[in-house]
Amino acid sequence: MTDGNRSNTYAKTYLSKYIFYNDDSERNSGIEMISDSVDTFCGNCSFKRTTFPVLPPRKYGLDMAPWGWQSDGALPFYRVRSDIQRSPDKAITILGLFELSTAAGERAEGRSELAAALMAIKHVNQRRLLGDYQLRILTNDTKCDPGVGVDTYFHALYTHTHTRMPFLLGSGCSQVTESLAKITPYWNMVQVSFGSTSPALSDRREFPLFYRTAAPDSAHNPARLAFITKFGWETVTALSQNEDDYTLAVNDLVTQLEQANITCRATITFAETDFDEQLNMLKELDTRIIIGSFSHRVAPKIFCEAHKLGMFGADYVWILHGHPDQQWWRNQSRCSHRNMAAAVEGLTIVSSHNSIIGNKPSISGLRNDRFVSSLPTPQSSFVHQTYDAVWAIALALKNSHLNLSHYDYSQTQMAHRLSHTLGNLSFFGISGPVSFSGADRVGVSAFHRVQGGKVVRIALFDPTTNTLDFACEGCVRIVWQGSQVPIAERVFKLRVVTIQPAAFLVVASLASVGITLACAFLAFNLYFRRLKYIKLSSPRLNNMAVVGCILVYTAVILLGLDHATLPSKAAFPTVCTARVYLLSAGFSLAFGSMFTKTYRVHRIFTRSASGVVKNKLLQDTQLISLICVLLVIDGLIVTLWVAVDPMQRQLRNLTLEISSTDRSVVYQPQVEVCGSQFTHSWLGALYAYKGLLLIVGVYMAWETRHVKIPALNDSQYIGLSVYSVVITSALVVVLANLISERATLAFVTITALILTSTTTSLCLLFLPKIHAILHNRDSTADPVTYSMGLKIECNTRRFLIDDRREVYYRVEVQNRVYRREISVLDNEISKLEKALTSDQSVASSSHSSVVSRKATSTVFPSAAKSQQRPAKQPSSHRRLSISSLGSFKLCQ
Repeated sequence: MTDGNRSNTYAKTYLSKYIFYNDDSERNSGIEMISDSVDTFCGNCSFKRTTFPVLPPRKYGLDMAPWGWQSDGALPFYRVRSDIQRSPDKAITILGLFELSTAAGERAEGRSELAAALMAIKHVNQRRLLGDYQLRILTNDTKCDPGVGVDTYFHALYTHTHTRMPFLLGSGCSQVTESLAKITPYWNMVQVSFGSTSPALSDRREFPLFYRTAAPDSAHNPARLAFITKFGWETVTALSQNEDDYTLAVNDLVTQLEQANITCRATITFAETDFDEQLNMLKELDTRIIIGSFSHRVAPKIFCEAHKLGMFGADYVWILHGHPDQQWWRNQSRCSHRNMAAAVEGLTIVSSHNSIIGNKPSISGLRNDRFVSSLPTPQSSFVHQTYDAVWAIALALKNSHLNLSHYDYSQTQMAHRLSHTLGNLSFFGISGPVSFSGADRVGVSAFHRVQGGKVVRIALFDPTTNTLDFACEGCVRIVWQGSQVPIAERVFKLRVVTIQPAAFLVVASLASVGITLACAFLAFNLYFRRLKYIKLSSPRLNNMAVVGCILVYTAVILLGLDHATLPSKAAFPTVCTARVYLLSAGFSLAFGSMFTKTYRVHRIFTRSASGVVKNKLLQDTQLISLICVLLVIDGLIVTLWVAVDPMQRQLRNLTLEISSTDRSVVYQPQVEVCGSQFTHSWLGALYAYKGLLLIVGVYMAWETRHVKIPALNDSQYIGLSVYSVVITSALVVVLANLISERATLAFVTITALILTSTTTSLCLLFLPKIHAILHNRDSTADPVTYSMGLKIECNTRRFLIDDRREVYYRVEVQNRVYRREISVLDNEISKLEKALTSDQSVASSSHSSVVSRKATSTVFPSAAKSQQRPAKQPSSHRRLSISSLGSFKLCQ
């Protein structure tokens, strides 16, 4: 700011009663700062203009900036109304620096801090605490700027040259306080701050004459430690902003936590604009007790992101430092108010308890309600500490027993005596018990918590007794979300999930019954193998199907063997290998037998349209060879799997489960599986090969669905069996992957499907045969002619068919045969007529007439005779029937 653009007349007033800024119209204007009422401060004071240098020389462009330079340009100077008349000998003056404004404008809360200081001085003087001495204060505004604060400090020193000020009260801005605390030891002035909470100010070597009545963040570490210990949290995580005001307190807390055998999993720092990665890291650590140390400007961003990550609610506890009246979460636009309210629900805030505990009055006799009502609004959160800071200064002056009339800025011993006396003070102030540990205030810490959207006090911590009081006056009972205290860390316990013994016993019993049933069917098939009805159904293929079903039943039992039933872990790989061999071979035998029989029927009845059916690959020997080929393929794949990539016992993790009795315990269920390095590849090969077999089997079963020759392909039962196997096989593969996490349910479901499919195939294969034999069917009857609706009685074939559609079909076939024969005879007749016409012979004509009548009687028999006598089939039709179904044996 230059002289040319400066107004000739400048007047600005702050705190009309307490501080006055005045200047004249001269080029180098002056500044006068007077606090307290004029009559209280100096009575009738006389002033004269003086010039003095201000160190260090800086230019700020503010109201307090130097407005002129000496002619040599060496030093800036103030022309200030100064040289106040010397105060009476019985007055002790202290310097008070407050933040009455900032760069953004007036700071309204600063008025309440200044008013609290003036009230304290008034009460000290009224109680004659210093005897004949009166306490006075000289104040100024630092604007929360370190440079301005230093300038105002030197302004007071050089202006009031005849006034010695042993104490500096202020300031409430940590940056300003830190700059002043580095200077005051050179002037042997003891500094007492009422609102600076930076942990850096706790360094006694750098700030030997500094004290503060506002407890820093680090002063609440014992309270945090007691709170954490109270609820048995043994693991925490610290999240702090990368500034000294926040990281220093966290570092001190980590040290205390380690001494208390509490693990700090990690100390994570972040920048104000970059914290997403750190929060993700915090979530991955899975520690639920988070101690935060960051500014209220960053807090809304942190908690909005925490809500997105799900780091809130019943499982998380956030412990922050701050003042409960700030409530930064109410005025933010980072996320919706609903999400923010959910994120901060349960938030715990640690702060100084700026109030009198109980009904006990303070040292001044003032109670909290009266004190608050006497101050202007809005009120700063440090008004209580400001009042007690003045009282601490007055008590130190009283208890030091020094002759302050001899005090001078060169009196180092007197300064240290005052500092020592101040450090040993212990009194009950308006903000509670006041004492000091080093530079820091030792005071009561208050815990507040957000419950139901409201901030309530839940506990007080008294550092003198190291007790945490949850039954204090005005404290509210903690309401934990979920009705349980959150846990600090999940305790992971491994648990191998096994199949329930009852389920295994039931399935094993059913499989045993299935094996017994299969053995019974096998015995039946062997016993009646010479019967033509059994013989034509390929009993050897049926035997192979039964053996395959027995292998499948055995594999079902092996599927239930696990950690609970096997004697040792070493046996599990053997069981795995046996399962694959049995299931693969059993499937090939059982389904392969039905597949080959369906193939034979399909080949016969799809090739019969040409009138000739070849016998190749239709004999049982060839079909058994085809089944053996399937077994060889299975054996090669499985053997190669076992040799190259042997199966081992593997544990697959399932979904985590929280203990119903102890929320701190999380079980990691694991299920035993048979696995190898390339399990999916080997299973894919087996699934592809057998899936192709199933698709072809379904196709052939669909093509032969209308064939009704039970003696040849067991009627339509084999087709039903094929459909059953296909459906259940697909379900087993799908369910094995969908419900694999629930071991018992997966075992019961899969084995039930396998047992159902296998048993259904067996019953469809053998029950019709058992039914036919048990009904005492004539063992000498031809099953093929019977299945076609024919009964052979000597040389006469008669229909024994109840199906009217079948009768119509057969009559239609016979009619077409007769029509073809008639057409042939008509051609012969035409030839004969031509021959007779050419001969013109009467004898030939007579002979031709006789022949014609005989032919007519042969071609057109009566309807009664036609129904009584079976129609004569053409030779081609007889060849088809004999080639396809076997030859008829007629009674002679």
